[in-house]
Amino acid sequence: MEQPLHDEYAAQSTKQQHRQLTAHQETEVHFQKCYGVMGELFEAHNYLRDLVPATGFKFLDLGCAPGGFSSYLLEDPRCHLGFGVTLPSTLGGFPMRLRSPNFLLQQGDLFELGPADLVAKEVHICICDAQYMRNEVAWDERYTGVRCRSKQHGVWALLLKQFWLGLSRLAAGGMLIFRFGWRDGPPEDLATVWYKKCTLRLFSLLQDLFTQVKDVKSDYFNALQSSFYVCCSGFDRRRFEDREVAKLFGNTFNYLVTTRISDANQLEVLQQVDSIRSAEVDEQISQMLDRIEKLRLIHEQSRRWHQKCESSRMGYGGFETPKQAEAVERPKEPKDRTRQIVAELLKKNAAKTR
Repeated sequence: MEQPLHDEYAAQSTKQQHRQLTAHQETEVHFQKCYGVMGELFEAHNYLRDLVPATGFKFLDLGCAPGGFSSYLLEDPRCHLGFGVTLPSTLGGFPMRLRSPNFLLQQGDLFELGPADLVAKEVHICICDAQYMRNEVAWDERYTGVRCRSKQHGVWALLLKQFWLGLSRLAAGGMLIFRFGWRDGPPEDLATVWYKKCTLRLFSLLQDLFTQVKDVKSDYFNALQSSFYVCCSGFDRRRFEDREVAKLFGNTFNYLVTTRISDANQLEVLQQVDSIRSAEVDEQISQMLDRIEKLRLIHEQSRRWHQKCESSRMGYGGFETPKQAEAVERPKEPKDRTRQIVAELLKKNAAKTR
């Protein structure tokens, strides 16, 4: 009678160990990915030589765990201090790998924090790359915070909340770095139309608040996905305050997480930005999105080509077709390798003495 209970306990223990191993692997992969992406962003911007104060910089990393972005920045000799905010691992967040005396970690749910709750003060670089944890299978069951009506609206709510928090601490002339997940669906799809409208409004606002808005599509990480990174430099702090953009972000966030309507595509996000939009800027944004999609397709085609070549080599002994494999006569291994080596050495010595 005790055997089934023992088997059940052993199965649960094995399952728990497997999940812990999977979570550890996910954490390591995510850390290395973020570290590598930050290196690409620095390279694309001439290592921030003209974008950070000569006297050094401070940064704020929202959704910082496991610490890849922050680790890269802290290794820069110009970095004085870093701040990070992350969801505790006990509540579903990634474990934090980074430990540094120059890094102050604040644990909390970004959905529940306000600007006044941040430990960070004025910073020169703000990173917004938090993940909507409802999408993460390995962590989701431990997350008990704010829930949105759908994944799509949760992602937008989290992005705008990060802007609300981060820009409230960004110094004049500062830099904003964030990851944006572009949805490139059929043009007649209502969800795609809604997403495109929100995207045009968001990037129009960023174009208005920053001197430069530059997209960076990684060649190594998420190359097959439609997401990409955006670096906004030259923050106009006065314009941000005069136009009450923090209030706009806050109101839009609250609207997304509290409004209940039958058709989610009718939600109005950043509608007030329409007053500063222009056809020229909309066209620039559309061209950027098209360029990102073309890069994704190029990476996808390249990956398929390499996989096809690899499959061919595996299937025909290193050749793309069976005929090629049969046409080439492979050299036979000598029965006595030692004799062959000695013979070659004697032959070389004889040639030298001539």
